[in-house]
Amino acid sequence: MRIVAVIALALVTAGCFYSDEELISQRLAGEPLEAGYFVHAPVDPENGVEWAGATWEGEIRRGRRMRYYSRADNFPHNNARFRSMGANVWLAQVPARDGPEAYSYGLLWVYEGGVIAYHIPDCSELEAAVREEIGVTPDEEGLCKVDDLGTLESAMSAYLTLFEGEDMRIDGIYRRVGD
Repeated sequence: MRIVAVIALALVTAGCFYSDEELISQRLAGEPLEAGYFVHAPVDPENGVEWAGATWEGEIRRGRRMRYYSRADNFPHNNARFRSMGANVWLAQVPARDGPEAYSYGLLWVYEGGVIAYHIPDCSELEAAVREEIGVTPDEEGLCKVDDLGTLESAMSAYLTLFEGEDMRIDGIYRRVGD
């Protein structure tokens, strides 16, 4: 479980996009995942290989308020909501686990066979002119606060365009196991 703490720390320090309020409401959320038993493994950013073994496993379900949850301890993305960006790409909203209420945002790819890959975008990778046009600015910690869904979708679309045709770093993988 120490690895889960390391992952959580990496998420906080990764120059991500965040908001103080939920930007993906229950009404706007989609359903990219079927309920089932999953294993999770983070991916080494240096070589793109999954770290040794699963760092979490358990059943994931969608609740009535369009939040995905697990009763298994330490689910890294508990109470996440998702919004389609088209094709198999989804925008993910994950509430902070500890501390003040905040939400971080990432990208999720859902593949056939129950494989889900995710990436935590670094807002500093967008060119300053693109960030200015979208209306996001990194704070002193390198994080970009976003106040509305339209701005967030614009930022994620620009981020996807930035890496179009290139391999984007994958930060973790979920695999559905069993039936």
